Amino acid sequence: MKLALVTTLLCGAAAVTTACAAGSTPNRAVVPSAQPVVLTMANGLSDPEELSTFIREVSALTGNTVRIDVRSQWRAGQAGYESGLIADVRAGKADLGVVGSRAFDSAGVPSLRALDAPLLITSYAAEKKVLASPVASTLLSAFSPTGLTGIGILPGDLFRPDGTAGPLVKPSDYAGQRIATQQSSVADATLRALGAQPQWLPAGGTISGSDGVLQSIRAIEGFEYNKTAKFLTANVALWPRPLVVFANGKAVAKLTPAQRKELQQAATAALPGSMRVLQGDEHESAQDLCRIEGFSVETATQADLAALRTAVAPVYTQLEQDPATRSAIGSIRTVAGSVTPEAPPSCPSQASSSAAKSPLDGVYTMDTKIGDDPSDSDVVPENYGHWVFVFHGSHFADTQQYQNACTWGYGKVTVTGARMAWTFTDGGGIAPDGAANKPGEYFVFGWSQYRGTVTLTPVPGEISPDNFRLKPWHRVSATPSFSSLNKSCPPPADALG
Repeated sequence: MKLALVTTLLCGAAAVTTACAAGSTPNRAVVPSAQPVVLTMANGLSDPEELSTFIREVSALTGNTVRIDVRSQWRAGQAGYESGLIADVRAGKADLGVVGSRAFDSAGVPSLRALDAPLLITSYAAEKKVLASPVASTLLSAFSPTGLTGIGILPGDLFRPDGTAGPLVKPSDYAGQRIATQQSSVADATLRALGAQPQWLPAGGTISGSDGVLQSIRAIEGFEYNKTAKFLTANVALWPRPLVVFANGKAVAKLTPAQRKELQQAATAALPGSMRVLQGDEHESAQDLCRIEGFSVETATQADLAALRTAVAPVYTQLEQDPATRSAIGSIRTVAGSVTPEAPPSCPSQASSSAAKSPLDGVYTMDTKIGDDPSDSDVVPENYGHWVFVFHGSHFADTQQYQNACTWGYGKVTVTGARMAWTFTDGGGIAPDGAANKPGEYFVFGWSQYRGTVTLTPVPGEISPDNFRLKPWHRVSATPSFSSLNKSCPPPADALG
């Protein structure tokens, strides 16, 4: 069973960490009869999933006194939807807005262009460290003269080139090509420096008539751009798309000073969880693309990468004419250069995929509630709720959500006949009682499967926690899928190998 820690002792220390605050009930007096402040948020994207971790942190840190009402697909179908959304928030048509950092050069915050400088932030490891550094707060402080307030910067997808007639790996491949992407001055300057003609793309818009697209892997798969653009250069990330959350003056005036601070803290607290969701979804989309016949994942050589950097050098000359942007680029270069980047997406060989199969491969669910285990003397929400279990060869991962708990765990599984053993690599999420699984925990179960239903049983002399076997599991898919795990609290993207 997941063992509860005395979280209150940990969080009572003089220096309370963001992780502690995000994983426990805030020590904040809340008047039960008080109505929460509801802030509308204009979101130009089609799905608010990327904002779920931030919204959850707002609720936790404000003690439910502030609620975010997301209005998605704002200005749907418009190529300039982001600049229009900023204007709408400024005009009071929504309290909050969220758009890519690329859009703010037209709104009086040119220094945010530093986050989009070509080939500067080229990995999720670098993006995460940059957004957790003082660079982010410095960029947000630049909102002051605009009448808007910067709330926080959430991580966004890396944009990679995907060609239609062939790979886009070196500058000559771009010459004369029409490349579709989201509208921004940096994208315009970069593509023109590479000899290409930019074509502005609304969110989810068609790339018909384009010679390639510069987009996230999730969008390439989700909007089926892969049907036209079949040559993805996986190890070239031209820039990320960080999401900037901002507010107008009237919205800020609705909040107490404490609530304003907590709203900004929520963006910082959401960074690790948002990044896990982002990378998990990208990993799943990349694997889906790998299974599509005729789709090719390309690799640029070191010489190709050097040539691309040389070609985009004039963009830096233009950006660095603004002193604040120049300073931010220098800081980002220092921070990003101190991290080890993750490996770019790749397609596993068929041999390795087939060798990984096991009798348990698939996705299973179980639903339990407090009271289902009368023998449980240490009742914590982390041990109940909606469970998802995914098995892929020697790897397993699970997620759980119940009341205010939302946890994940993953590790290695060994199946020997009617017995299975789990060794946890790690666990985490929102665990109010500190009852997430810990690295090295080792559990053993008996198991049987009949018509898609798996039943676990205890093994004498071994640890066989009740919470994992309170009810039978029901198989919902025979294909292991990372995307089946809870998107509000997923494990790391590489949890299933």
